[in-house]
Amino acid sequence: MKSGMLIVGFVIFSVYIFGLLYMINYANKSQDEDMKNDPELKNRK
Repeated sequence: MKSGMLIVGFVIFSVYIFGLLYMINYANKSQDEDMKNDPELKNRK
């Protein structure tokens, strides 16, 4: 019983960490793309 709960908890934790890292990566790429297309930043040196 205890090992089953440990496995289920580890699976939930692993999915949570994977989702967190995926969203951080997605937000980073999205922000980079937005900064490339920002007309105000294109005029700055």
